[in-house]
Amino acid sequence: MRFHIITLFPKTFDSYIKESIIARARADKKISFAFYDPRDFTKDVHKRIDRKPYGGGPGMVMEAEPVLKAVEK
Repeated sequence: MRFHIITLFPKTFDSYIKESIIARARADKKISFAFYDPRDFTKDVHKRIDRKPYGGGPGMVMEAEPVLKAVEK
């Protein structure tokens, strides 16, 4: 079984996949993981993947293009 995970922080998963039953399943090649960082699919020099909302307000909104390119890959 192969898991494809899109995340801005792929290194945060290291502790999960290197411990316990998941680590054993991975060592036995029963499961595998592929991580995709949306920042790798931006055209922006600063690798920004979010912008302020058009209508204003608090927070940020992720851009669709980098996420969709990560899904395609």
